[in-house]
Amino acid sequence: MLLATNAFASGHPGIKRRVVAVRDRVLATEPLSEQQMASIGWKNRQGVYDTRTQMNYMRLTKDNRIIFGGRLGYAFAGTTSPSVDSDVNTYEPLAAAFFDTFPQLQGHRFTHAWSGPIDLSTRMAVHFQRYHAGKVVYAGGYSGFGVSASRFGARIALDILDGSKTSESRLDFATQLPNVVPPEPFRWLGAQVTMYALDTADQKGGWRKPWLRLVSAMGFPLS
Repeated sequence: MLLATNAFASGHPGIKRRVVAVRDRVLATEPLSEQQMASIGWKNRQGVYDTRTQMNYMRLTKDNRIIFGGRLGYAFAGTTSPSVDSDVNTYEPLAAAFFDTFPQLQGHRFTHAWSGPIDLSTRMAVHFQRYHAGKVVYAGGYSGFGVSASRFGARIALDILDGSKTSESRLDFATQLPNVVPPEPFRWLGAQVTMYALDTADQKGGWRKPWLRLVSAMGFPLS
């Protein structure tokens, strides 16, 4: 059996030692006018992913709305409850980042906001946990890269269930696990300090607090 539930399996005692459910949030604006489109200079409609410590990503829709995502957050115990995503206050940091990115759009309104859990691991890539003498495999920990990598992860997981017949399934990434994540309440405290440190690093032009270096040394390869 293959478990491909990503963050929604993070409550399992074994899985939650390696996977943390964090929220990734997205906003969508009203359609931009021709004048507003000209003011931001987004002529070729590229997808944009910035490389700051607190990353943001953005796309244009067919009707010229800006889809703007990022600003990860963590709820205590890594809950995956949809109720966490209905709190409008959790979107304020993302909205502030949007207007920092597009100051010429100050006052422009958002029409949609949504959020959901992603499965974060210290490896920042898929790993495979085996249960019941290898008859059950959990593939997860994509850390936000699941859409592009899920087919690869599924192929490897299915081969593991079939006896690891391909060379890829015998490589270290498929046989070794990422580092253990500390339990609560240390997990929540660490997440709050880390998110604050990430924001501060960006505000200071990329300056990295000692905390971020420590977190990286613990296994989380922060950008």
